[in-house]
Amino acid sequence: MPGGQNGCMTSPRFRADLYRGAARHYEKYRPAYPQALIGDLAERTGADGTRRLLDLACGTGQVSFALREYFAEIWAVDQEADMVTLAREKAIAAGDSGRWRFVTAAAEQLRAPQQAFSLITIGNAFHRLRRDTVAARSFGWLRPGGYLALAWGGSPYDSPGSLAPWQRTLTEILHRWHERPAIGGRIPAGYAADRQARPDTEILAAAGFEIAGRHEFAVSRVWTLDEITGFVASTSVLSPMALGDDAGRFEADLRAGLTACEPDGQFRQDTTFAYELARRPGKDSPQWP
Repeated sequence: MPGGQNGCMTSPRFRADLYRGAARHYEKYRPAYPQALIGDLAERTGADGTRRLLDLACGTGQVSFALREYFAEIWAVDQEADMVTLAREKAIAAGDSGRWRFVTAAAEQLRAPQQAFSLITIGNAFHRLRRDTVAARSFGWLRPGGYLALAWGGSPYDSPGSLAPWQRTLTEILHRWHERPAIGGRIPAGYAADRQARPDTEILAAAGFEIAGRHEFAVSRVWTLDEITGFVASTSVLSPMALGDDAGRFEADLRAGLTACEPDGQFRQDTTFAYELARRPGKDSPQWP
């Protein structure tokens, strides 16, 4: 199996409890992927309702639930037990749990059958995984001709052009709090340098994948103050659990800074959602599974 052939498996290791306690905020305040992106991804990968989907680092299932109509079986995997629990509750509430397999495990440690999946998705998470390891293992889990999709987007502080004044204020507040000693250790040393030196597509190509392109979808939205505060609470660095005793002071600082920018409480954003697609070479078999 191709993967890691250059011997370089140096992605910085993130701590295992990054999102502990954030599941409810994650589910409520993370924007959904646009339906145009979901439909495009399903069409490009030939998802026809008969195969298996593997959603790695699934969170509460933003990607896998959006894609569920296109697959006969879905594996949703995350190392945070409360994320997996919430995703399972959603499937049960929808009366749709029979097609799902929920697994609490790190993507790097998942035990899954070889050549069992036609699509693997990773939403807003590949950067915090052991990228070399996950790319190599994903190659093996995919059927020949299967696809790996890295989906991105949904942050209030992203913009394809210049940032709005409120976004610059938000970025400044987040940066100031990121620098506080109590937050230290949640982003490993060398993370930014590693991503710059070795882009995701380079990691995937080294694992044997054919790079099949990046596909972007423009979205405009208006955030409320509560939604921005809730989104930040769903992050790995500034969740209430990460902040501890400073959580109240942080929220007050965030709300005051943003309100000074937009007193009407309407925060307008033009942004982009995207997915990067890679394919395992070969011809798929028409037989299921």
